[in-house]
Amino acid sequence: MADNLKNYELYLKKLNQLGIDATKLAEDFGEKIAKATFSVNESNGLAYDGALLHTLLYKLTPYAIKINELFPADLQVDKQSLVKVCLLHQIAKAVRLEKNDNEWEVKNRGLIYKYVNGQPSIRTGLHSLVMATNSGIQFTPEEAEAMTVNDRDLSDDQARWHSSLMASIIRQANEMVYLEANNTKKQ
Repeated sequence: MADNLKNYELYLKKLNQLGIDATKLAEDFGEKIAKATFSVNESNGLAYDGALLHTLLYKLTPYAIKINELFPADLQVDKQSLVKVCLLHQIAKAVRLEKNDNEWEVKNRGLIYKYVNGQPSIRTGLHSLVMATNSGIQFTPEEAEAMTVNDRDLSDDQARWHSSLMASIIRQANEMVYLEANNTKKQ
């Protein structure tokens, strides 16, 4: 739990450095965000209490920054805007996922977490956008697109070929997190 608290304090500090007042977000969801998982399945090593913030802070955001830096300076997206989306685009996992109480699923399928009943029938990115907006955090259209890019189906040619650069970077950073986790697990 000490690491969860440390990561949560760092998370709030990073949001503050971006000029984001996260007071309401912290009041409404702070403890849940601090303890949230990144994944439901133990197979990739990203399903544990505190995995969300650890992954966002130490894996996903650094990947996104590095991807952005591969582009010529005149094409790069604003770093502060990119980091903002990295830190906020999956916060809904804090309210959408809970420990799985089905011992058979945990033991036989590795599903350590499950989806909470009664949550809106919307995807994680859109739910995260709503949570952040309801907490007083504003987004540009490009940031809103990037917040919800993971919700888009890979067969959606509009999203695949015509997304903003920021949305593409967010999608690629997420893919890299899972690729790293899956390949690390195999070793």
